[in-house]
Amino acid sequence: MNRKKRKPNRLLAAPPLAEALGRENGFGLLRLTLALAVIFAHAMPLGFGSADLGFTESRGQTNVGAIAVNGFFVLSGLLITRSGVRLSTGRFLWNRAIRILPAFWVCLLLTALVIAPLVAHRQGRLDVFWSDPQGPWQYIRANWGLGVGQWGISGLLNHNPHAGAFNGSVWSLAYEVFCYFAVAALAAIGLFRRSTRWTVALMVAGLYAFMFSIAIDFDLMRAPQYPPTGLPGWQLPFLGGLGMEMLLPLILMFGFGALAELYKDRLRMNAVAAALALVVFLVTARYGGFTMIGLPAFAYLLIWLAARMPRPLTKVGTKVDLSYGVYIYAFPIQQCLTLLALNRHGYAVYTGLSVLLSLVAALFSWYLVEKPALRLKDIGKKKSRPAEAEAPAAAPAAAPAYDDRDAPLADSRS
Repeated sequence: MNRKKRKPNRLLAAPPLAEALGRENGFGLLRLTLALAVIFAHAMPLGFGSADLGFTESRGQTNVGAIAVNGFFVLSGLLITRSGVRLSTGRFLWNRAIRILPAFWVCLLLTALVIAPLVAHRQGRLDVFWSDPQGPWQYIRANWGLGVGQWGISGLLNHNPHAGAFNGSVWSLAYEVFCYFAVAALAAIGLFRRSTRWTVALMVAGLYAFMFSIAIDFDLMRAPQYPPTGLPGWQLPFLGGLGMEMLLPLILMFGFGALAELYKDRLRMNAVAAALALVVFLVTARYGGFTMIGLPAFAYLLIWLAARMPRPLTKVGTKVDLSYGVYIYAFPIQQCLTLLALNRHGYAVYTGLSVLLSLVAALFSWYLVEKPALRLKDIGKKKSRPAEAEAPAAAPAAAPAYDDRDAPLADSRS
């Protein structure tokens, strides 16, 4: 009697990441979810003057926005490392630049020259708006290079709980781009090869040990998300000032993602391990040890979700990626909603409007800026000769299991 063989359950199988992570993956949904999570977190301080969502529940360890930023860095670490491995340094940097800078610059210009004048009109300060020493032109000059050199414009938005800041979310872009430069440098000197990848693992382990030595001094290891490191910050061209208390934890999360890519042949995507990671994440977020125990567990959980996402959900973000647009436009939108006193209707209405308008802004950003910019990806590439193109191949080259989809992470970040 013939029995039909049962297909193995995709979610319960435990293949290595290299096998589990195919073109159908959960990166699009995860990035969009993380971007929306930042909106929910910021709604509390921007709309109601209270602590970020999750800060009290975690006993000061973290908040939902900070967790989302860490998630962006994990996913970016994996995807961007893969991009760094397969591309030349010049092509890698070009791809990263056209993915991040055009949309960011358009957002910067719209904030300074459209949103801010409307806010000035609303606040009755349009007469001094253009002449203020901290006016829109200075705002553009101070912030064009990703590093935030000026938060406010012409003294506006002083009514809000987060007084003066027009876009408090974009601070993380400079930190992510710093990680991009690090990937380019490590790839250029050959440290991503199979024979030398252990050096990257050693660097990440050393950074983890250093961060652990800081966290252990806190009661029940309830170190804040960005603990004091005692190290001076860096002032870098284009990226501006980078504080070590933020840079080192974010590099660590980016490093976890990078190691997942470099050791994808060994890292198993195990459902039991993912469930355990979820438990560790939740328990440490409540009781302590979140920064050094809960976040690594969160990193594994995210990567498992990306690899084992149910197929219907893998369609999110494959054609239209709204995550970056949501991230860079949500903060000024929420500030304006507070200016219009729409927060008086309560958290649900205020946050719902924030999400809706951010998605609309992201749609415009994608179709008018981001997608056209991505068409420049292949500029300068040499086209194959007709004879070469027509020549039959002995065997077709295997397509990559997944690609970086040229998406920032993250960029996107609280």
